[in-house]
Amino acid sequence: MRMPRLGLWMTQALVLSLAVSCGEASDIGVPSHDSFEDGWKAFRAQVVESAVRPGVFIVEGDIALYGEDALRKYYKEYMARASQPLTVRLHAGVDDVWTAAQKHSLTYCIGDGFPAGERPRLVAAINAAAISWSRRVGVSFQHVASEDGYCSIEDGGTNSNVVFEVQPSPEGTAASYNARAFFPSYFEKILYVAPKAFTTSRGGRTLEGILSHELGHVLGFRHEHIWATPIPEDCEDPDPPDEDKGQPGHQDDARQLVGGYDALSVMHYPECRPPGSIGGYSQTESDYRAAITIYGLAPALIVSAVTPL
Repeated sequence: MRMPRLGLWMTQALVLSLAVSCGEASDIGVPSHDSFEDGWKAFRAQVVESAVRPGVFIVEGDIALYGEDALRKYYKEYMARASQPLTVRLHAGVDDVWTAAQKHSLTYCIGDGFPAGERPRLVAAINAAAISWSRRVGVSFQHVASEDGYCSIEDGGTNSNVVFEVQPSPEGTAASYNARAFFPSYFEKILYVAPKAFTTSRGGRTLEGILSHELGHVLGFRHEHIWATPIPEDCEDPDPPDEDKGQPGHQDDARQLVGGYDALSVMHYPECRPPGSIGGYSQTESDYRAAITIYGLAPALIVSAVTPL
């Protein structure tokens, strides 16, 4: 069985849980209530809570969990998880993905809080990131520019005329992540972009690549690198806030395996890949195949089975 990469804090919590539960659980691999609580307390003590939004917890570097209940579910998921590849989040036992009626209407607006010099780059980068998915997979993103003027985070967020908003990170330059998104079932559907996303080149990252990764979260895909074995030296802490520092990627109590583990996946942190691997974020054939099993082929690739005579 492939063991998930849990990071130092989760490893400590698991070790504590297993040590306490040895001989106490009635079922193999199922810790007692007391041991679960001890592990939970060890985990909770090390979780980062947003300084500007109390009650919002950042895990894996860019995944935001809202409230103690969501954080506890996240921890429970790690305790019960079995290995699996390109991963779809499960919500209430159902794939957390867009429905057939929704998947071709993923509209968004872009907030006006981005610096004038960065906005054109952002518009182009998120459009390219959207196309990187929709050219092969049966989903469609659309920037509704006419709604940008009504896309201000200061208005309380969430423009009801679009599916989601793209906004500057509320933490500004203090953000620990490059960007963070949401899963389809999230109430707050906002993709936050931090200032450093425009300048970072760490691990071969680019603005377009970062947004391709975040749109993967928007489509319901979780982090791939949690399954890396052994844990790369530079990757002890899974998802340092990004799909990870207040971002989606691991937050429920279950997930659905879609494809085999792929170290080069767009959902895999570059620094968590095996030594010598290519950097950056871009979809692999495995990513596309897995996404297509969920959303189907892009309409342009569907060839009619009926040939005119």
